[in-house]
Amino acid sequence: MRRPIAAVVTLLAVLPLAAHAAPLSGRWEGVFRGGRGDQPVTLICREGQGGTFTGLLYMSGDLMGPIENGRVAGDSLHFNVMNFGFRASRQADQMHVVLSIVHGQTHEMALHFTNPDTAALVQTPEANAAARARIEVAWDQVPDSVFAQHRVPAAAPIAVADAMRTGTLLLVGGGPAQDDVNAEFVRLAGGASARIVVIPTASTDPGQDDAALTDGDRWARSLGVAHATVMHTSSRREADSEAFVRPLRDATGVWLPGGEAGRILVSYLGTRTERELMAVLARGGVIGGTSAGALVWGSECQTFRATTDASPYRMGDANALILDDPRSVCFGALRQVVVAPHFTEFRMQPALAKTIAAKPRLLGIGIDEATAFEVHGSVGTVLGRGHVTVLSGAAAGDTTRKALSAGTRYDLARGSMR
Repeated sequence: MRRPIAAVVTLLAVLPLAAHAAPLSGRWEGVFRGGRGDQPVTLICREGQGGTFTGLLYMSGDLMGPIENGRVAGDSLHFNVMNFGFRASRQADQMHVVLSIVHGQTHEMALHFTNPDTAALVQTPEANAAARARIEVAWDQVPDSVFAQHRVPAAAPIAVADAMRTGTLLLVGGGPAQDDVNAEFVRLAGGASARIVVIPTASTDPGQDDAALTDGDRWARSLGVAHATVMHTSSRREADSEAFVRPLRDATGVWLPGGEAGRILVSYLGTRTERELMAVLARGGVIGGTSAGALVWGSECQTFRATTDASPYRMGDANALILDDPRSVCFGALRQVVVAPHFTEFRMQPALAKTIAAKPRLLGIGIDEATAFEVHGSVGTVLGRGHVTVLSGAAAGDTTRKALSAGTRYDLARGSMR
């Protein structure tokens, strides 16, 4: 009997070293490889009772949000952050995580347990200052007269700019690039003969102007074309120059990536660049934009007070909405319209509903990620896997909401489906 017992004892002594899992509670770290390049990830887990857990998720040091609906079953985890779903499995000190984007793709990442600390990340003053610098916009560069000239009179009806009679806007709700949406943009721009200009101003951080201009090959590959010309400046004087706008004169398609919408408006609102963008539409071209590159084509935009940590993931809080900001004007290809990208994913419905309730003359267009609203004339067609949500407050002061799925056509001016 001694030998079998010794064998069992030996086996039990070895197994924990091979199969012992790190505690769930603590800090798990890794890298998310998505549309914005490699982003460091920190997942802080706090195990509760009855198979539950809470915590926080950080991307590139920015708080994405708290863990919601956290459930643990053995080595499997399920939880939500914002409207994103996560499932994970643990093995020893490793965690395999699958992120599901609503209406979009799934992304996998590997995290490893680093320490049992469950406290929130503390931003140093230097990191906080750097985060705020990424979202700060030099609005004072724009003369007040420019904002006044772009403000649509309250009594004006919902309409589109004259250039929309011939041109097309392809407004994308953000998220990772979608091959089908990119293909539609290139088709509208002329297919194999398309002449594409990319304006990455929204995503270009201060001090990175020169680097942004070297990305033409990367943008060409992303959009699936042979060549793309990159235009960018943070100088309004340059944006108003003949030399700067010359590439737009021959363009059949212009693409505006996401980022900080204010950078686009500060650089180009009321300049020769804005006029040449409208000219692209007037001669039958297409302008595509995702996230910030989409919302600037309404006549108004939503502005929010920045959070203390300047996290870009929490900029759409209805409680931080500024309803009387005189700078909340946009290019106005769609008049009396406000566009809200990331609509489902970033839970933008409360903020957009609050905007429309306060300004019932406006039409709200909420666009999900992996979804586009293709507008020609005053009629928009929904593309992709999500929804375009239309909020109207014109009827007796009551906000009405319509969720439109792929293939649905909606007339902005008439306020009805076609």
